[in-house]
Amino acid sequence: MSTYSETLRAECRAIALTIAVVLLLFGYLALNDGVNLSFRVMAASAPPSYARDVAPILQKNCIICHSHAAHKSGLVMDSYEALMKGGEHGPSVVPHDAASSRLVAMLEGGAKPRMPLDDDPLPAGDIAIIKDWINAGAAGPGASETAAPIAVPSTPKIPTEVPVSSPVASVRFSPDGSVLAVGGYRDVRMIETASGNVLASLSGHTDYVRAIAFSPDGTRIAAAGGMPQLFGEIKVWDVSSHRLLKSMQGHKDCIYSIAWSPDGKLIASASYDRMVKLWDPDSGKEQRNLQDHIDAVFAVAFSPDGKRLASASQDRTVKIWEVASGKRLYTLSDASDGLTSVAFSPSGDQVAAAGYDKTIYIWQLAGDDGHLIQSLIADEESMLALAWSPDGKTIVTASADGTIRFRNTKLDLMGVIDRQPDWVEALAISPDSKWLAAGRYNGSLSIYDINTHKEMRAATMIFDVPMSSGAQSAVPSGR
Repeated sequence: MSTYSETLRAECRAIALTIAVVLLLFGYLALNDGVNLSFRVMAASAPPSYARDVAPILQKNCIICHSHAAHKSGLVMDSYEALMKGGEHGPSVVPHDAASSRLVAMLEGGAKPRMPLDDDPLPAGDIAIIKDWINAGAAGPGASETAAPIAVPSTPKIPTEVPVSSPVASVRFSPDGSVLAVGGYRDVRMIETASGNVLASLSGHTDYVRAIAFSPDGTRIAAAGGMPQLFGEIKVWDVSSHRLLKSMQGHKDCIYSIAWSPDGKLIASASYDRMVKLWDPDSGKEQRNLQDHIDAVFAVAFSPDGKRLASASQDRTVKIWEVASGKRLYTLSDASDGLTSVAFSPSGDQVAAAGYDKTIYIWQLAGDDGHLIQSLIADEESMLALAWSPDGKTIVTASADGTIRFRNTKLDLMGVIDRQPDWVEALAISPDSKWLAAGRYNGSLSIYDINTHKEMRAATMIFDVPMSSGAQSAVPSGR
């Protein structure tokens, strides 16, 4: 009996110990869960952070029109200090009062126009974050907080199964006509016009070289493109040594057109981000940002005297700017669809443009206004490129219908080169008005006699042509 009692007592002690351990464990878990719950409640009730929550929303949706480079209504939003300063209409944020904050009113549509302009409204969740941040006092970033920078996404290199040639995205003759520069994917080929020999390859561009411009003295060449949706890029090269002189980045999207001013002091750039910028090619610094277009800008051109700049846009307008002040002089708005090309007449008193509505427009320009003097539905499909010959006699257009058409300044048809093997997306006329260079999407290039419309030589797949002996391949350092 004694042994049985001792065994029973031992088992009871073991059971009691087990129960005690279980109770302690449940108590610990309950306490710990309570702590975690209190943390969760505190985190849920904490106001949004400017750097973590608010700045990314503004960066994604607002900076394209409200940065130090582009500041619609004087409002800059690329820093906390600038946002709190406000714009032409006063403060955009009233701390502790989202209902009275102009920023919220514009986002919700209570004030017109609703923002973002010409885009979908912000999701309700994003607006709620901004309102909660304002109502909590609109505090700025903490000492240890920084807004995450935009990173260029990496793309995998996928080898093609068949040989692929780069499209010809841009062409331009040198001022003396001896060299033709051809832009393609990450590369510019310098070609001797007379022989067709490749003189040099200017490599290392971020993406397609969509625009080319020679300096007026022919010593430098600017090539522009950039990374879509991220930035525009302009590289300036020495024509003789093929050495990279300057590399400039700006815009919030890729550049589609550039022009070098007749005095050589400025480069104008037009971008998908709706902006036109003026650059100092010597310092590489941005000088002005011309903002008035409400859609992508596809073309820019300086007047022959360099005093005015024309820009053509997807918004169906050509805008004329005063270069010295950056002031928009007036808007030519007769087109019914987006415009892809623009060119001044050699006299500088007229400007021509063409685009998606298949129509060529010619405006007569005055000091404070311009009026339409000629227009013609000139092709069966969208116009891809337009060039006005330096002698002022011929306007050449390339269309998605597979043709190149030659017209006089009254827009009478003078000749057609049809059945192109692919879209001609780039046109250039030699300074003596004798030759037309046409670059195609399939990578081929042809040079035509502008009077007879005959090919100077057979079409060439320019980026497949080996460089001649002595030619240089220039790869910029530091990339």
